[in-house]
Amino acid sequence: MKKWTLLALACCSAVSMADVEVQPYIVNGTSASVDTFPSMASLFIDATDFGGGYSSGSYCGATILDSQHILTAAHCIYGDDTNAQVAQLFTVVVPQLQSDIELPNENIQSVRVKEVYYHSDYKNTTARLLPNDIAILKLESELIPLNSNPENDYVKFADDELYRSALSVFSAVGHGNTQSGVDESNHLLQTSLSYVSQSTCAEAFIGGRDYLTDNQICFTGPISNTTNLRNGTCQGDSGGPVYWYDGNAEVYKQVGVTSFGPSKCGNPLSNATSVFTELTNYKVWIDDVIAGNINSKITKIEITDVKRQSFADSGGLSTVSSSSGGGGGSLPLWSVFALGFIGLFRKQQR
Repeated sequence: MKKWTLLALACCSAVSMADVEVQPYIVNGTSASVDTFPSMASLFIDATDFGGGYSSGSYCGATILDSQHILTAAHCIYGDDTNAQVAQLFTVVVPQLQSDIELPNENIQSVRVKEVYYHSDYKNTTARLLPNDIAILKLESELIPLNSNPENDYVKFADDELYRSALSVFSAVGHGNTQSGVDESNHLLQTSLSYVSQSTCAEAFIGGRDYLTDNQICFTGPISNTTNLRNGTCQGDSGGPVYWYDGNAEVYKQVGVTSFGPSKCGNPLSNATSVFTELTNYKVWIDDVIAGNINSKITKIEITDVKRQSFADSGGLSTVSSSSGGGGGSLPLWSVFALGFIGLFRKQQR
């Protein structure tokens, strides 16, 4: 059985990887509505208030825990190099974004991050399959709710793992291309997924037998006759949700945070196309962060305008640079981000 190298799924990631082919976004996606998935949020770079520009596309997905706390993947925001600092300092959260082109041209809500929390047991390496790949962003101000009852905007969690069944219905949601290298839509997309057992998933990835844990949940999808790819997530979807439809409650409940997949997104030969951090195992940690019970300087990053301006004044925004890669070759994801950053980072028109 073939085993596949991994692709962490962020456009903006501090993960250093070798032998990784770059592929974008949701595979075999169809249009999704924020009315159906109101807890969906997107992460953008916006440095316009500090002499920089903004990203015209989101670099990671996220979901809304409450009016001031956002759930995403740790590898979207982790690190201490220049690119990671750009993400930490200049990320804005945009809730319920139907289309990427709405920002910044429309009157779209965006809120800066003031604190970043990542799990103390997170390992920032794909060789270990990104264990505990989960982070929470605390916002500078509260989000304005989409619904008259704000709690309808917030993530709903499953009480147990009974959804781990081939009969369950799952949907991964994110912004991006419908397949590799084809930018057909700026709209929010969804794709249907099916549960894959831990043993099957472990066989799909190099190191899976040693490092895949019960804190991760895996999925696959049918092969499209149009793309010849399986449904799945890919680069740019990191941090976003996979929802399980609870038929009894008639509600979508988030069961995972998008983490990684095979190096070829939607690989029809792989038994697993998407791996997520499973949320039932992190409820206590999430509650502790929201309650303000975690104050470790190791796993908590505080962000201020003073830090942002100091970084900009030092020339940090101008040091984000691209790295070339041959066609079909490998490219670390920070290089991908740098290329995207230069291609998408725009000066605000005054």
